[in-house]
Amino acid sequence: MQLTALSSTSFRLYIAANFVSVTGIWVNRVVIGWFSWALTESATWVGVVSFLLFAPTLFAGPFFGVLADRIDIKRGALATQALLAMLMLALGILFAHGILDIWMLSGLSFLFGLTSSANTPIRLTLIPMIVPREALANAITLISINFNAARLIGPAIGGVMLEKIDPGSTIAASIVMTLPMLVALAFLKPRAREVASTEQAGIAGQLVEAVRHVCASNWLVQAMIVTTITAVVARGVLEVLPAVADGMYHRGASGLGQMLSAAGVGALISGISITFREGSRPHLEQLRQSYLWMMLGILAVFAMGLADSWLLALGLVALMGASGTFTAIATQSVMQLETPDAYRGSTIGLWLFAGIGGNALGAIAFGAMADALTMRTTLLALGAIGTLAAAAAWLWSRVR
Repeated sequence: MQLTALSSTSFRLYIAANFVSVTGIWVNRVVIGWFSWALTESATWVGVVSFLLFAPTLFAGPFFGVLADRIDIKRGALATQALLAMLMLALGILFAHGILDIWMLSGLSFLFGLTSSANTPIRLTLIPMIVPREALANAITLISINFNAARLIGPAIGGVMLEKIDPGSTIAASIVMTLPMLVALAFLKPRAREVASTEQAGIAGQLVEAVRHVCASNWLVQAMIVTTITAVVARGVLEVLPAVADGMYHRGASGLGQMLSAAGVGALISGISITFREGSRPHLEQLRQSYLWMMLGILAVFAMGLADSWLLALGLVALMGASGTFTAIATQSVMQLETPDAYRGSTIGLWLFAGIGGNALGAIAFGAMADALTMRTTLLALGAIGTLAAAAAWLWSRVR
């Protein structure tokens, strides 16, 4: 296993604090998802709340990506991390006073989404600044493993706390977990980066240049296509698991925690497997293999529409998690390694637009279709549509 990125002191500090922080974010995600179901028992509302968590990336993500190329990256990370903690605190206060309703939850979800749409490109732009360039691919993989280990533990903690203790204590735990990252960020020592030659052109001009940069590269275009299809179908369904866990399998909050943890298991195994891959340009080989993983995740969505067994359902969710993680690591590695410093934040912003925006569209489509039809019919329909899209994308890549 390659661990070259851990030679950086700043990266070691970052990855340790990131694990605790992301665990807290996942605990908070379980709380929000469960509240959206418990307050309404509507798959549509679950989809809407999930959509609001990601929708800001559809219009703000690319511009925050450009901003990440222009600001003091460490200060930007500190500011957005602090805002996330403050929003968690606001959720706890509203719940403690007994006035939280679905409209307030929706508003907070939008604010969470808006803050995350700034935090994510800033955070992903920071990582190349604290590791040597030759260790960047390894850093991306280790961060993904770190994220998915937290994704495994966070939902389990959140689900157990919601069922065995109470939502207020669960929210408090999520807030405490965000604090180590605030401390760690203050001690990071990012390197100086290349100056963007397009800064004088304005934010819109730099965004246009980033789009041209992506369109000029066959590899980057393929990464965007794989990201979009996987996000809408396989990862989109993962965003509405509160409705699936209780509305389809009647397993309550603990069942939601089990499903999210199953997704984390699949994601963690997939992430670890990538660290053993070698070669002169392993990220390009991973991109080729991501077409297979994209298809496996989509077929898991279709199979869940037929599955009555809870254990089988957990296995399929794990496969969706593995699919989402492999494609995310492969495509992010291509976007990072095939892009110079001057465009990195802007390019990552576009990648997040495709990925997180796809999650949002998939979640709201599932919610609306599930209430209009049934959850099983919706899973079958999304799986069939996704299979056709994935097959078309693979054929197009072979022609290119």
